[in-house]
Amino acid sequence: MPTFVLARQKGHDRNPVGVTLPLTPVPLDPLPKTPLVSILISNYNYAPFLPEAIESCLRQTYPHLEIVVCDDGSTDGSQRILECYHSLDARIKPIYQANGGQSLALNAALRNSTGEIICLLDGDDVFLPEKVELVVKAFAADSCSGFAVNRMRLVDKTRKYLGPIPSLYDLPSGWRGAFLSAEGPHILLGLPPTSGLSLRRLAAEAIFPLPAGLKIYSDSLIQVLAPLATSIVAVETPLSEYRVHGNNLAGVSRFTETRLRNIATYEREIWNAWRRYLASPRSGLPPDFPLPTSATSLMEYAYARFRSDKNSKAVYQAVPGSCIQALPPPHQLYWKVSPTLPDWLFRKSFDFVYGQTRLKIITRRLLDEAQRLAVVGRRD
Repeated sequence: MPTFVLARQKGHDRNPVGVTLPLTPVPLDPLPKTPLVSILISNYNYAPFLPEAIESCLRQTYPHLEIVVCDDGSTDGSQRILECYHSLDARIKPIYQANGGQSLALNAALRNSTGEIICLLDGDDVFLPEKVELVVKAFAADSCSGFAVNRMRLVDKTRKYLGPIPSLYDLPSGWRGAFLSAEGPHILLGLPPTSGLSLRRLAAEAIFPLPAGLKIYSDSLIQVLAPLATSIVAVETPLSEYRVHGNNLAGVSRFTETRLRNIATYEREIWNAWRRYLASPRSGLPPDFPLPTSATSLMEYAYARFRSDKNSKAVYQAVPGSCIQALPPPHQLYWKVSPTLPDWLFRKSFDFVYGQTRLKIITRRLLDEAQRLAVVGRRD
């Protein structure tokens, strides 16, 4: 959801925009022959989905794992579910905390884990049976990579298939730190959300703890920081299911002023964490490397438009041009024409571009089918 500068997937030999970052990857120790894998689950009031998430971990073809679930102050019976599973399988380690947000939940889960490999799973998502096994094999085959990403299946509340993730882009791979811009946070095109992300422990410890103020969109910060810290290995097999339903962020079809204000606040948290990482010794940047001190985001502009702020044009002009220039072409076009749209039309179009409207789901299916037919045609 956050609209940071996106590094382009194709053309790895060029920087999308701005000064490049002379980063140093985090050194990684050799993996043991059978590494322990810690599956970290953050859960808040996902009792209807939590059993499926846990069961999907227990059905993994790779048995040497632990399942660390941090319940973030749920009030819906999630804790009873966790205690029941904990009594059945000692690999399940429940942690309970007062509601503090996704980042604090993931921080607590990581602190209470011991695995050499970390797999992230949202409490309403599902791992397919070979997820952990193939992630372990990917890390073993690419000893320089501390960040693994896999393809996912987008599904609805009942796990009905809606489309692939990523849809229009390839999964990124390799060392990308040298091609990221110093002008602001970047999310590489094709990166999957939480349940498609895995980390070597040393890479995770380089970017954790996540800031307490980032109560949601924690995966966006991991997507931003992990490619700065380590090389990426891509698993092209779909290994996770990303569930869209009425109670999660992925299912939002209509945005409000309050939601946009919160998103703008979370973008600021991610921007600050990005700058802190680059300013730290672990990044490998020289102490005098010039980093921006502030930036105005597209979400701040969107928030201004949603509340019909008369100064919205000034906010738009303060957004760095790189934020638009490095976006996918359809998004570039949208943001370039957005100042010409009346406020009511901007709000409606924003819901389509960044929400999960029925029209968007249908459009995605049509695009996916067209892409599949094109591939079949090339083979024939």
